[in-house]
This record gives sequence, C-alpha cells and structure tokens, in this order.
Amino acid sequence: MHRPIVALALGLAATFLPYAAAAAAPSDSDWQALHDAVGGRLFTAEPLARPCFSMFNGQAVKPDENRCAVVAGDYRNGSIGTDSYASFVHTYNEACASNVTDQCLPPTGDFTAGSVSGQCNQGTLSERYITVAGAKDVQAALGFARRTGVTLSVKATGHDYAGRSSRKGSLALWTRKLDSLDYAPSFTPLGSSAPPVQALTIGAGVNLGEVYAFADRHNVTFVGGSSGTVTAAGGYTLFGGHGVLTPLYGMGADRVLEFRIVTPDGEFRTANEATNPDLFWALRGGGGAAFGVVLDATFKVEPAMPLTLSLMRFDATATNTGPFLSLLMNRSAAWAEEGWGGPMDASTLALLTPTLDLDVANRSMEPVAAYVTAQGGTVVLERHPSFYSFYTKYVAASSSTGAGTATFATFRVLPKRLHRSEEGRAAVASTFQAMMAAGLKPYVFQTAPSSYAHTPGSNAVHPAWRDSYWLVGTSLSWESNGAGLEERVRAAALLQEVSGNLTALAPEGSMYPNEADPWTEDWRREFWGEENYEKLLQIKRKYDPDGLLSCWKCVGFEDKEMETDPAYRCMGAFQRTST
Repeated sequence: MHRPIVALALGLAATFLPYAAAAAAPSDSDWQALHDAVGGRLFTAEPLARPCFSMFNGQAVKPDENRCAVVAGDYRNGSIGTDSYASFVHTYNEACASNVTDQCLPPTGDFTAGSVSGQCNQGTLSERYITVAGAKDVQAALGFARRTGVTLSVKATGHDYAGRSSRKGSLALWTRKLDSLDYAPSFTPLGSSAPPVQALTIGAGVNLGEVYAFADRHNVTFVGGSSGTVTAAGGYTLFGGHGVLTPLYGMGADRVLEFRIVTPDGEFRTANEATNPDLFWALRGGGGAAFGVVLDATFKVEPAMPLTLSLMRFDATATNTGPFLSLLMNRSAAWAEEGWGGPMDASTLALLTPTLDLDVANRSMEPVAAYVTAQGGTVVLERHPSFYSFYTKYVAASSSTGAGTATFATFRVLPKRLHRSEEGRAAVASTFQAMMAAGLKPYVFQTAPSSYAHTPGSNAVHPAWRDSYWLVGTSLSWESNGAGLEERVRAAALLQEVSGNLTALAPEGSMYPNEADPWTEDWRREFWGEENYEKLLQIKRKYDPDGLLSCWKCVGFEDKEMETDPAYRCMGAFQRTST
C-alpha cells in the first residue's frame, strides 16, 4: 500500500535540497578548451520559455517580448521542442517532475512577456550542450567527461516518454544537426559478403517525416513509425521501432543494416553483422545512449508500393465498445496474415495493407464495417499510390505530439493466446473497461511483426514481440506548469496501477521501452527479457567499462541511482507510488 498522497507529496518536497557537486566543477579554462576542441559548438542553454519570465534561477531578469512571442506562438507545436536543444516534446524532460519549482514552463493558454508569474529555473535542462557535427565532437566530449567527471546526456529530437534524453547537471550532446540523407541503390555493409540491397543511410538527427519525404523522392518505402518528430536512427530503432508496415516488413531493429557510432572508449566504429557484431546485436533493440553515440544508420528499404487503407469510426457508448473490441480480436490473426497494420481504439480503426486490392480488402473488413455502420459510424476504404501519399494526407496533417504537456505512456506487448479463447478476449475487454472507468482511453496497435520472417535471437528486441499481434496501453498527462505535486503523484500512481493491470493480463508479454511506464518495476525483464539483458550488460561493460554513459532505466542503470544520484531523483521520487 502506498503512502497517502499528501504525505508522499510532502516527503517529495523535502527531498529536493540544493544539489551538492560530486566533484570539483571544471574550470573556465577546461570549458574553453572543450569549446575550442569542438569548433566553437559548445553553447550554454537556458529554458526555451525564459524570455517570458522576470525571474531566472533566483535572479531578476528582463523579459524579452519578441522572443516570448515566438515561444507563445509555437509552444504547443512539437517541432519547437525537437528543433532546439532547450525544449522537449514532453516537458518532464526539461522540468523536474517531482519538484514543482524547478522548472521554467509557461501557463496553459495565451501568455506574453512579463505576464507569467512565478520563477523560471533550469529544471533538468543541461546548462551546456554541444551541437554535434561529427565523430570528433563526440570523442572530445567523452574525453572531457573522463577527465572531469562531468556526466553526459544525448538528445536528438527529444521525443521521449521516459526522461532519457536529458540529465540534470550533464553536458548534453545534441545530435539533431546530424542531418545527412543518402540513397544507395546497391548497398553492402562494411566487411560483409551479403547480397547488396537498396538502402538509406540516415543521420542521427533526421526525423521520420524527413525520411519519408526523401524516400518518396527516390521511389522507395522506408518502414517506420507514425510520429514525424521521432528520429529514425535514434530511440525509434535503438529500442525496437514499430509502425503500420512492421507486421509484414519487420521492426526498425530488424531492418537496420549498419550503424556508425562513437563508443564510450572513444573509438569511432562501424557495427554490422560482419564488423563488431556484438555491438550491432545490442544496438538493435538494446536501447538508447548506453553503448555509444550513434552518428548514422543504414536501413534496408522496400520499393514504392500501393497501399489500401481502411478507416472506421463511430460514437462510443457504454454498450457498443465491447462488441467492437471482440470483433477486432477475432479478426486480428487473419488481418496479420493479410498485412494489415495500424492503430485502433474502442471506437476507431485505421489499418493499412500493401497486399490487398480494394475488392479483397472490402471482404476482409466486411464484418467490422457492418458493425460500425450499424452504430451510425463512417467507413472509408481507399487506395493510395504510396506510403507517403497516405502519410501526408492522414498522419502528418493530423499528428499530435502532446507538446507542452507532461504526457506519459504505458504499453504492453500481448501474446497471441489472448486472441484465441473467449476467456482471453474477455480478460482484454475487462482490462480496457477498467482503463475507461479510470478516465483513460485504451489504444491498440496492430503493429507486431507477426508475419515477418525473423531469425530468433538475431537482435536484442524482447522475444515477446514475435508472439504477438497487438501492443496495447494508454497515456495520461498533466499540464506541467499548472499541476501541483499532489496531482503529479496521483498521475504517477494511476499510471503504475494501469501498468500493473496490463502485466497481470499478460505476464509473459513485455513492456515496449519507447512507450513504457517510466516507473516500470522489473524493467530489465520487462524491456528485454532476462537472457537478453545479461548479454546486453556484458556488451555494455566491454564498450563502456567506466560507465560514462547512463540514462534512465537503460542497460547498466542501477536502481539505487533513483535515490543516490541527484540527476535521477526528479523521476525516481515517483517510483512505487501505486498500490
């Protein structure tokens, strides 16, 4: 049983005493030497909203009306958080989640310079960052960290549900400007004798929206996720990567052919099946900045292909969502074989397949379409000449990142057995009903690589993905600047409660690290499986023997750091707040 909310909130408030330096801070000459070593690309960072405030870190400052107007106009736009170092899509990456004064966030609604009350503080935003231009910058940062004891963090676009892209007090490496894109009609990995394939080599800072446009110009299809602000060569692939085409074509970690990376020992390496194969195995699903700083990655691509889209929606009631869910579960296996992939919820469906024409697709969808029509809903079935045609019409035009809020997620990979029995389907329905009763919206992604020919053990992705049709879960948010500590404690407790219910529904399943409850218990087993984690840990120790790289619940993270490391207390203070 967790402590009463008020008592816990008071306890958290008492936790946040001034941070004590673990070692003597680097001198001005140390920072100047680093500045020179990286070609002047070492910068100081202040929170994006600082120009709107009249107090910063306890000192009076003058608001800047022009700069504040820019922030106010774009604050809910996800690109403002991905295209600057000083802001993140989800604000707990820049604001201390469990200390409501250690943040610099504007209020909900309209605001202007000087109209924002309260103080602006640094939060979890690094005070200094390097705009990485290449391997030498990363090597300089690693050497600096080794000499001075300064910690490091890595951010590309910062589309992050777990607070891994920032670390209070760290020197940040911002890789968004690694924006190279190259198409190779015939690519063979370094040192490999494998047959050449069509491929894209993608810089670590290039987001999926940019990749999709580039691929379309070269008449190929890149298999990726739905959010355009996620980087292809970053967390999307490093933690697995799923999307509407993964049922047939595999996850991001299945499709990557090669990485170029600077490992914590300072070496610039190529990793593929033939060169540094252990590192290549770990990078395909083993997580973010645990094994090094990725500079670029090369992916296999498919030819451009026509696709069939099915869209359905009806108004949900207390009685019509259960039968709809039952229909979805009954059809999931057949849909997987037919290549259908995409998101669904209790009253909507948006699935895409490259294998069926309109006539066959209509027959495939008929039972569900009939039900939706009977509820007074809408049914759309249409053909698209390419993935990019679908993406620009439906995804890019309507994509919402939850920018400017603290949005958390919890998603679980469900085993196929739950679809095969009435008991299993009823258990899923009951879990969804519990979510809705708590005011949460359940989501389903039919994006598991169920029809992809995977070689078992070939990468570090949790094996549960290979015995699944669905990834299911929900999300919740708080308004960062308006939420008091009690509200935040309640939200964290509710998220952990839902996570526990999902685990009870499918103990043999797994949590997807990119969209997992950041307070997941037994996270090593949940994210990778015990066997995979032990192998990952050995590889981590090989390439990072000094533990220079660390991030929240990444490989090598120790649970005690949630309490002993000031950088992790902002998230760690909420651990185990559920019943």
